[in-house]
Amino acid sequence: MAKNKNKNIKIANNKGTSIAAAKAAANASKAGGKFDPDVDINRQILDEQDIKPPDTRTPMRRGMDAFGNMFALNVCFVVGCLPVITIGASVTALYSMCIRLQEGKEETILAGFITEYKKNFKQATKAFLVMLVALAVMFAEYVMINNIQNALSTFYTYVLLVEAVLFALVVPFTFPLIACYENTLLNTFKNSFMLALGYLGSWIKVFLAWVAPIALSYMYPVIFLYTWYLWLLLFFGVIAYGSSFTIRKMFDTNRKIEANTKAKALEAAKEEAAREAAKKKQGREKLNSMRDKANAKAKDTNNDEKEDKEES
Repeated sequence: MAKNKNKNIKIANNKGTSIAAAKAAANASKAGGKFDPDVDINRQILDEQDIKPPDTRTPMRRGMDAFGNMFALNVCFVVGCLPVITIGASVTALYSMCIRLQEGKEETILAGFITEYKKNFKQATKAFLVMLVALAVMFAEYVMINNIQNALSTFYTYVLLVEAVLFALVVPFTFPLIACYENTLLNTFKNSFMLALGYLGSWIKVFLAWVAPIALSYMYPVIFLYTWYLWLLLFFGVIAYGSSFTIRKMFDTNRKIEANTKAKALEAAKEEAAREAAKKKQGREKLNSMRDKANAKAKDTNNDEKEDKEES
């Protein structure tokens, strides 16, 4: 989450207003535009405090904007998938842009998509190639199972079933994780698997959102015959945009859980440190007490010896 550039600036603060006015006037003069104090000052203050102005669009206008964004993202996604091996990078950029749009962080679709595409290209492409290898292995096992009829066939059937389940659990969250987090590829796969198990309901929603329409188009070719152009223009963007709501909610929930866990661990560590400090303090006090007693005893012994010498 972005932090305020100046924590002392408040909307009702005159000092903040004067600072904003100076910056807004400077920006307006650089751009060669007209400076409107009432509009530009408020915009500058909102920018500095990372506060977004209220959305004054009507529901119909918001729906039209969302439709336009999904259309533009779908076209960008399809073009990005054309080399085939770049499908992973294109999916990652698609998810990244959907999440950014839902959070109000991005307005320029093409520029934003290209930026995310380039930024995540290397890791997303590696992830996609690993998935292609896994699919090739499973397909080879499937062909082998169909060509042999013995106990080995039964064994590989169970192996293939386990591999398919693992593959289905890992894939849905892999590219959204690459879009939102920096991590190694192995840890990304591992986190995707753990999220699927920990948020099974979210995984089912995302999995069905992608698999159900594709499976229907495959099982009933007539559906694809009448809707193929919609896949090129809209469907991928709609599915990604819709599933991004579920993914964002899951990520936010997981971040809160991690923050609470870290806070509890930190509190436990502080309590443990306090107990250790108390034990050390008690040990020092006990040692000092024993030293004082020993010194007092030695002093009494010296006094007794002096008295004996004086008497003798």
